[in-house]
Amino acid sequence: MEKFLIGKIVKAQGIKGEVKIKSRCGDLAFLGKQKYLMIKGQNVAVKSMRTGGEFAYVLFSTIADRNMAEALIGQDVYADRHNITLDDDSYFTSDMMGSRVVLDDGSEVGVVSDILQNGRAADVYYVATADGTAVFPFLKDLVVSFDPEEKVLTLYAKRFAEVSFHED
Repeated sequence: MEKFLIGKIVKAQGIKGEVKIKSRCGDLAFLGKQKYLMIKGQNVAVKSMRTGGEFAYVLFSTIADRNMAEALIGQDVYADRHNITLDDDSYFTSDMMGSRVVLDDGSEVGVVSDILQNGRAADVYYVATADGTAVFPFLKDLVVSFDPEEKVLTLYAKRFAEVSFHED
């Protein structure tokens, strides 16, 4: 299993042992019908799950009541990356880290060094360049393509000039 961090348990929900998970990766609708999630290095069967934006409400088969759920507050929750299906033109941010960023005019920008996810607006990408750091929001109308195998993110040069700025 290739672990993928989906979030952290933030509270017990109700009296039957359900937990509320806050996302570390945006909208959790992509979780779909996960049969197992991992907590404390253990695969735990999912009895039921519903998602709403950046939160998931999960009832695990081994968590019988609120007291057991409260004992899990603060724990990271992982999914098996191979069981996650993303929409077209959606990627794991971990795949984007370290990617080369190029523009459609052929110029090289640099390498993705950090991604800030705030859960509400567009992710903010930081790219290490020869002149410092380029910063830009990850907008659909900015991206030409992403090749996850080659780790190359291609952006429209004109739009990049409009939305990016450089830090020294």
